[in-house]
Amino acid sequence: MNNDFIEKIITKSMLIDSHYLALITGAFSFDLFDIPTISDIVMVSIDHFTKYKNIPSKEILLNSIDTTKRDTVIDVLDDIDSIDFDVAKNYEYLMDLTNEYLKRQSIKKAILKSVDVIKSKEDDDDNTDYNIIRKYIEDALSKDIRKDLGHNYFEDMGQRLKRILLYSDVRIPTYYPVFDEIINGGFPPFTLSVIIGKVHGGKSQVMSNFAARQVLHGYTVVNMTLEMSEDAYAQRYDSIFTNFDINKLYISKDNIIKLKDELKKIKDSENRGCLFIKQFPTGEASVQDLRIYLRELSIRNIKPDIIYADYINLMKPSYKAKGDMYSDVKRIAEELRALSFEFKCPVVSVSQLNREGSMSDFEDVNLFHISESMGTISTSDFLAILGTDSDMLVYQNELHYKIEKNRLGGRVGEIGKMYWDTRSLRLYDSTELERWLKDIEISGDDRKLAEQREDSSRRGRGRR
Repeated sequence: MNNDFIEKIITKSMLIDSHYLALITGAFSFDLFDIPTISDIVMVSIDHFTKYKNIPSKEILLNSIDTTKRDTVIDVLDDIDSIDFDVAKNYEYLMDLTNEYLKRQSIKKAILKSVDVIKSKEDDDDNTDYNIIRKYIEDALSKDIRKDLGHNYFEDMGQRLKRILLYSDVRIPTYYPVFDEIINGGFPPFTLSVIIGKVHGGKSQVMSNFAARQVLHGYTVVNMTLEMSEDAYAQRYDSIFTNFDINKLYISKDNIIKLKDELKKIKDSENRGCLFIKQFPTGEASVQDLRIYLRELSIRNIKPDIIYADYINLMKPSYKAKGDMYSDVKRIAEELRALSFEFKCPVVSVSQLNREGSMSDFEDVNLFHISESMGTISTSDFLAILGTDSDMLVYQNELHYKIEKNRLGGRVGEIGKMYWDTRSLRLYDSTELERWLKDIEISGDDRKLAEQREDSSRRGRGRR
């Protein structure tokens, strides 16, 4: 279908349907149209609708355009009127056609503007502002005529309940059964979940193990880190995926061959997902840098199912930092949560306990022991604190988590546990004890019983 015909269909429809004209006004600019006369008609129509909230009449159109162009405008309007197109019957087709044309023309315009930027700096390559070009392209790719008007509680009730009952896979499970039960089946889109722990307290280990199981179940996981290099994170995944001792992965040619063989089995498995690891400079990257990377993936048709960001306290705000840790960290948490809305998937990050929290017994640690900012608490949808509850210990290698905030499912205050392998860094759900005990045959780790405390009177409710 040629552009001239599409532009005439769009113009005819917006001069008939006010709702459609409202969508055009919010998404199009007149310079996206190739036919000069159509461009003039659209410009007048958008200006008129913006001021008066109705469709301009033919007389208004003619009197709002330069007199030298009126005859041409009349011819074009007559031509448009002669087109046999029923807007009401073909509305969905019209929307698809318009959206496709909007995106195509926006991309074309962005490319032309980018060429102008390059030409203006062609004598000085070092001064070419490629961020401007990137913004042109990103803005063009984000164009969409379809607007989300939110949830009409009563009118959309049936769709909402159907979505809850039939589409539970929108949530991204961790595949740790007890933990998934607590978060109501998985991490949902449009949420920020935060794992809190002391230094070397297992925060990144928890995220890596969640991510590994999600990849094995077919999900696309993006792991962005300001703490470790891409290779260091990949080494963790090498160990978690294979259950091999992380300190012996690369010490001999035989071990490397064995590792490669095991990873190839995973790579060739039928339901494998994708894992992207991206490092950013510690303390220098902002959420905007993460956003640019995610958009790069989007341009390549890579859509993340879940995003891990390691971690909040190592980022800087996208705006000029105020030097007030509450404001700065709260803003970073808000920007991370905004990512979940932009990319329609859950975001999981970590933060640290403060000095007092790191030195306190796990039973006594709470929200007020979060490092630097209560802003993380107010912004996050889910928050769990990691540690070791000596009253619950059966084996030495146990990692406990306490639910401190949970918009995803409730059960705040409940404590759960996982088993961990110190050599492979694998974590196991509390229901996977037999598997954890057996896997020492591969990793070579120990499974020692913990020393029991004489006073176990502090055992509280909600422990699993």
